[in-house]
Parts: sequence; structure tokens; C-alpha cells
Amino acid sequence: MRSEPAGTAKYVAALAEIGQFPVVDNHCHGFCLDDIVTRDPETWEDRLTMMGMCFQSSGQTDEALARQIGSMRESTVFLLAARRWLAEYLGVSEEDLTTGRHRRIGLDPLRYVHALLRDERITALITDDGYPQPPVDRKGFAEAVGVPVYWASRIEPWIVTLQREELRFDDFEAAFGERLTESAADPRTVAFKSIIAYRTGLDVGFPSRSEAREAYEAWRTSGWEESRGPAKTVRDYLLTLTLAAAQEHCRTVHIHCGGGDPDVQLQYARPASLYALLHRHKHLPVVLIHSGWPWLAEAAYMASILPNVYLDLSEFLPWASLAGDREVERLVGMVPASKLLYGSDEASEPEVLWLGARVMRGILRRVLAGAVVQDWLTLAQALRLARGILGENTRSLHGIA
Repeated sequence: MRSEPAGTAKYVAALAEIGQFPVVDNHCHGFCLDDIVTRDPETWEDRLTMMGMCFQSSGQTDEALARQIGSMRESTVFLLAARRWLAEYLGVSEEDLTTGRHRRIGLDPLRYVHALLRDERITALITDDGYPQPPVDRKGFAEAVGVPVYWASRIEPWIVTLQREELRFDDFEAAFGERLTESAADPRTVAFKSIIAYRTGLDVGFPSRSEAREAYEAWRTSGWEESRGPAKTVRDYLLTLTLAAAQEHCRTVHIHCGGGDPDVQLQYARPASLYALLHRHKHLPVVLIHSGWPWLAEAAYMASILPNVYLDLSEFLPWASLAGDREVERLVGMVPASKLLYGSDEASEPEVLWLGARVMRGILRRVLAGAVVQDWLTLAQALRLARGILGENTRSLHGIA
């Protein structure tokens, strides 16, 4: 059993200021207020959990599996804590939480969501526009959350759209390049994003243009069948085009790394698989979304030796619950803390934005208090690192004022 060094509690209290620091969420997803209001209130707690969120985001509809997810609420540590915290926040009993929450949203959803973000001092979001599909209206989402919203433009939906046009390779390549340029022209688009780990894997090769052209024709002839053959060659080539565009337009690249919902190609999702690509593009800032969880040590090592590799802390935060302390301690110890970016991975209910920030603050207080007790950090240094992880690092990397 992991025990805290003597004196840690004193420094946890001394680090209470962390609760006032502004938060910038490096990775979340958009939503429509009308959808939030009309979803089944009886299953909203399921959608707070990682399993329930992934069930929804991967388009699952199996009712038996949905019931199985619901049956595990009372043994899920994160859900038990979330229920208690939200009940306290809303001023209702845990038994009345679902009714009270749904009533509050129904009365004024805009006010409800704004209050959640204001309570945790969430001051900006970077939102992945690849989920849900079709994308949420950008202006509408910004109004829904009431804080500045910036965007990571995901390349995979562009590929799907262009496939439907049955273009020749040259036209496909040109149209893809146009989308990169158009996206970069929007000052609110601060990053390009890829989920190639869900499609053909992170072991990205370096095909030539002629190899990509040949593979493209085979892929199109197959009816766009996903495979580790032609599809992988083309997707690898398009990702290298994306990296080149990011360099040209001074944008960051976000790459999903590690586990995700059930559709991920898990056997090809390890951070180490990306090493050759990251090493080749050493001067380009790349954020490993989810820090490669559950292979955090691999991602941490890569970020400790490659100057422009950054780690997004979402997914294992908040859903690893009490295991989050251990994981954050590892990352803060191995990686320059200026490379660690808080994110919630909210993709279901707006409460996840609030819950993620709350979880992160508590973990930072405990982990950094331990670092002070063990003489790794002074209190002033611990506070500076916490402020950076919660928001300043993300602002600095993405050029957000």
C-alpha cells in the first residue's frame, strides 16, 4: 500500500491556492445544448464513466451491453465520487441528483453549463472537431460553454468526405491540401489532429508520393476497405502531408496515442510505435493525446528526450480515479512539467469538464505536496508547475492569449 511521506497533509493545505488557478482544457469535444436536454436522464450517470462514454462515442446500440454498463455504476470509484461531488455542488442529496440535475438543465441549460465552467475557473477549451459527426456548430458551442473555444481540426473526416467524391489521386491530394490550408487560415484553429491509431495504427511509415498514388488506386478499387495494406500507405502519406502543413503554418499537431474506445487498433496504438515519426520531425510540436495511456512510461520517456513532444493528460484523468496520483507523479518526475497539458476528454456530458478540472486540482495538490516534503520542490516551485499544467502550458504551446 502506497503511504504518504510524513508532513504531506500540511503542504496539501499550503497548496490550496491551486484551487484558484485558471484552467485551459487541452482536449475535449463539442456538444449541442438541445442534445444534452433531450438525452435519457436515467442513463446520464453511465455517460459520465469512461465505459459509458466510449459506448456512446463508438456508436454502440446493443441494449444488453448498455444494461451491463449501468449495472456497474455502484462499483465504479469515479462514478461514486462524481455523484457525491455533483450532489454537493447542486445542493441536493445523492438520491435526488438525477432529478435535480435534469430539472436544473431543463430550466436554463445555458446558465447551467456556464456555471459549471465558472465554478472550476475553466477559461478556454481546445475542442476536437472530429467527434461528434456531423460537427457541432462552432459558434453555437462557444455560446453554450461561455468561454473562448479553439479547435483541433481532425483530418480523418476530410478523408471520408473526399472518398465519396471518387477523385483521382492528384485531385484527392490537392483537395486534402486545400483543407489543411483553409483550416490553418482560421485563427481559432490552433492544431491539426489525427486519430490514425483508430484506423491503421501508429507505426507510421514514410511512403513516397508514387507509392501513395499506387496504394490509393488499390484502396479505391477495394471500395475503401480499411487494411494494413493500401489504406495504411495512403493514411501514412496524408499524415506526413499534415505534419508538413503544420510546420508551414506554425500549428501544433495532436495525435491520439494509446487506448480509446473499442474501435481503436490497440495492438498498434503504443507510443513507441510513433517514435520514428516524431524523431524525423523533431522541430515540430506534437501533442500525444492521452499520453499514450495505458503505456504512460513509454510516452514519458519519449517526451523526456524529444524537445517538441508534449503530453496531454486526458483520459486517464479523470477516469483512472485514485490511480491518477501515481500516474501524474510519474509524469511530473520524468518529464519537464512545461510539457504536461491538462485535458478532460469530455465527449458526453458537460459535467465531465467540471469533474476533470476538480480531479486534476486535487491530484496536483497531493502529488506536489509530496514533492515538497521529499525536498524535490519548494512550495513556490510547486505552485508554478501546477499553474502551468492547469492552463499556462497549453496557452503557450498553442499561442492562445
